[in-house]
Formats: sequence, structure tokens, C-alpha cells
Amino acid sequence: MAALAAARPVIIDESDGPLDAFVTGRRLGYAGVSSKACKGVWRSIINLARCRMWNAEEGRERYFMSAEDLTTLAGVCVQQDLALVALLGLPHVERNGHHFVDGFSGRPRAEAARFLAAHPTLYADTSRGPRLAIREGMLELDSIDVPGLGATIEPDFATMEAMPKANWP
Repeated sequence: MAALAAARPVIIDESDGPLDAFVTGRRLGYAGVSSKACKGVWRSIINLARCRMWNAEEGRERYFMSAEDLTTLAGVCVQQDLALVALLGLPHVERNGHHFVDGFSGRPRAEAARFLAAHPTLYADTSRGPRLAIREGMLELDSIDVPGLGATIEPDFATMEAMPKANWP
């Protein structure tokens, strides 16, 4: 890893398991880590602090954060992840969940309509229902600048179904 990292900064990405994974990765030559809300808000904040501290110690901008999350779906999940990324000051986030799940697919139309009404610039009303309003690769985040880490509307909990229990061997 050290030889590769000397030529190009490398991010630990999916290897970010335990809380100290970035510390271990740094010893192996990695320079970056990704903010993923699914791995915890505190982990992202701690890793940003590590980047800043290590960069200050070395007197250069070597350590960095990117942002991505494949599990963020429309509604509270995506809004809270976007609020976290904005808090961290990261200008770009790889946003994939909305590509794998069709907007608010599987959720009641009334719930999707409430999110659209509360966040009319974050979501767009489409023929398939509300979806993230991606305009020239950008999202408008003004409506998530609210207490509650980007979410003031809650899902319709009464319509949720329990996940089936896993059948582990």
C-alpha cells in the first residue's frame, strides 16, 4: 500500500470497520476516509478531526475525507446524511441510494407528499412521485438547515412492516 499511496492518495472506504480503522489505515499508508452516515455521525466527526490534526502535524494537506453512502433513501435518511456532509464542509457526496430505490417507492404517497411539501427544492414532483431534485449534479440543501439534523418530518411509522428475522445457520 505504501508504494501505491506514495503515487496517489488512497482511501480506506469499505475497510472502515472498527472506530480506529482510519488510524490503522494511516499506518499502512492510506490518506483518506469516507463519511458514511450509516457508520455513524460521530465516526465522521472524529475522522474529520483526525484529518485536521494529522495535516497540522505534517504541515500539509495530506489526509482527507470524501463522502458517500449507498444506503441513504429519500426522506429522513438522505436528509440527515446531507446535513452531516454539510456540517463536515464536504463539497461533494456520492449519492447512490436514490438510484437503487425509486424515490419514495414502497412508502405511502401521503408520506412522500409531506416530504415534498416540507422540502420543495430538495425533492421534485415527477410522474413516478417525489424524487431528489438533482439539477446539474447539485442538490439544494436550504430546507434541511433545521433542528433535528435535517429532518422535521417523520415517516409514517404505522405503515412500516417488520423485517423478517434472518435465518442464520
